[in-house]
Amino acid sequence: MKNKIYSLIAASGIFLISCEKDPDTVYETITVTETVVVTETETVTVEVPATPSVPETETVGGGGIFFIDDSQIWTNDRIWIMNGKVVVRDGGVLTIEEGTIVKAEDGQGVDATALVVAKGGTLFANGTASNPIVFTDKADQLSYSNTDKLSPNRVATDTGKWGGVIMLGQATVGEDGGEDDIEGIATGYDWTKYGGSLDADSSGSLNYVSIRHSGTALGNGDEIQGLTLGGVGSGTTVTNVEIVGSDDDGIEIFGGTVNVTNLTIWAQSDDAVDLDEGYAGTIDNVAVQMKASGDNIFEIDGTEDSTDALDGQFTVKNVTFIGVAGNTEKTDQLGHWKSDATGTTENVLYTTMDGQTIEGIDSDTYDASATENAVNKLIFKNFQFATTSTLASILANTESTTGVAPAWASVVSTGTVGADTSVMSWTMWYKLTQQ
Repeated sequence: MKNKIYSLIAASGIFLISCEKDPDTVYETITVTETVVVTETETVTVEVPATPSVPETETVGGGGIFFIDDSQIWTNDRIWIMNGKVVVRDGGVLTIEEGTIVKAEDGQGVDATALVVAKGGTLFANGTASNPIVFTDKADQLSYSNTDKLSPNRVATDTGKWGGVIMLGQATVGEDGGEDDIEGIATGYDWTKYGGSLDADSSGSLNYVSIRHSGTALGNGDEIQGLTLGGVGSGTTVTNVEIVGSDDDGIEIFGGTVNVTNLTIWAQSDDAVDLDEGYAGTIDNVAVQMKASGDNIFEIDGTEDSTDALDGQFTVKNVTFIGVAGNTEKTDQLGHWKSDATGTTENVLYTTMDGQTIEGIDSDTYDASATENAVNKLIFKNFQFATTSTLASILANTESTTGVAPAWASVVSTGTVGADTSVMSWTMWYKLTQQ
């Protein structure tokens, strides 16, 4: 049998298979053609734009007056620094995102920094319980790394570092001519005036907002409150607001019809709740913690309209006040209702207020019966004093109730009225004093 040896010849080379030569061996050649496919790969370089850097801070204003006439958004990816009077003018809209930190430059007198929402302007500052908006001063070291929104260096009694937040509207005010210039900043400008006839007017909304270390003196005894509302209408939402360390009032309301709910005030230097010019809205669920040198918890005035055409029936209800144990620095902090004020104050609890008195109750409008709401009357309901003081001593300076045991007041060991403070658990006050 003959053996066959195959030689394979390919296009890419020749492969030989052989064996030992033999005279009887027959050689055959087979040609195999191989197809080779060459693929070229092209590399394409795509340039991706670099992610723009986010500034740590952004300054608004240059130390004078800065107007916002369009729509602006202050985002929560940087700290916003206000420098001077930042004014949201008629037609302007300022939106502040939840969790945003806004700080104010130092400045006293005419140079004080403040946020002003003028008549016709709109502010939407809507935080959340877990991510509130904070207004504070520039020296406050608060940053976004402080997820609890507690300052590393500021305390409640650090007051008067900047102006405050001012909202002005077009609702009715008890002022001759139905209009006035807001106190504390300037007079005679369109952006300083408040009042009108639009009781349902909206200036926007404040929700889960903490205003800290405000109330700087502007001169001549004028200060800006933590929150000032002038002629603000009922279409405006003001709820879940905290005011800490104001060097003047916590909140002052000049007329208008705006309603305020879930209000926290801590360590103000003057009054906690100050109502003027025939305020006709409702303030519901309030917690106030005083400092020793503070003034009245309530200071409530009536209209300043000389025609007596407006009375302004306010309602303040569900309020808890916490005093300073052993305070002898000021002994008439419980409240002053004066100047023909008309309206209802009810469900009020005073605690840790030993030795304190009511400064005064206007006898011209006081209704001793305190049983039903009455037009053009000053009504009191369900006042409880958790104190070692006697009711007679609490009312000793109050001409309207001298010699009278009012049905609306009682001394108790444990209060059954007052604020629901659980809804304030998001605040600086609650985190540092109630936990």
